Amino acid sequence: MKLLLLGLGNPGEKFSDTRHNIGHNFVDYIANRYNAPFHNSDGFSISKLRLSSTDTMLLKSLNFMNLNGSGLTNLLNKHLLSADTFMLVHDEVNLPFGRAKLSQNKSAGGHNGVRSVIENLGYSPLRLRIGVDSPALTVSTLSKYVLSKFSNDEQDALIYLFPKLLHSLKLLITRGISFASNYTNRYPIPDPSC
Repeated sequence: MKLLLLGLGNPGEKFSDTRHNIGHNFVDYIANRYNAPFHNSDGFSISKLRLSSTDTMLLKSLNFMNLNGSGLTNLLNKHLLSADTFMLVHDEVNLPFGRAKLSQNKSAGGHNGVRSVIENLGYSPLRLRIGVDSPALTVSTLSKYVLSKFSNDEQDALIYLFPKLLHSLKLLITRGISFASNYTNRYPIPDPSC
């Protein structure tokens, strides 16, 4: 089995460390941890590494969020076999900060990056949804909120969350979706050493 993980986000330094870019941040975290630099090809930044003895490809679209699915079908046709797993990782305003969920066959739920992927693929893939919270906001202020930077306290909290989400990916590879979901969807997510 091979794992392909697309972290949703916007390109450029302006958007780094914003709530909407948590998908980019998470795949960057994995790439840095495994010393696996990104290179650009076919409209994506791509990093390759071995995760739990499994070939893993980390992806970030070079397009803005609303077009994150553009070119994805061609890329997956080139790299994904029927036994392989493709997954999205993205921000989720309908989950409190610090929570995460593995989900399958869900609608885009108003997330334009997810909608772009679903429209390009023709189906809703496996998703790791990372909560960024959403105070009672209107549609216009919600768009500003997801493009705002994480606070220092939130940045510190992500340092502890990301290793747990990486463990979730390892469980997905070694134990399957049901076992990984049982771990990931709990709150608080247990420490990987427990």
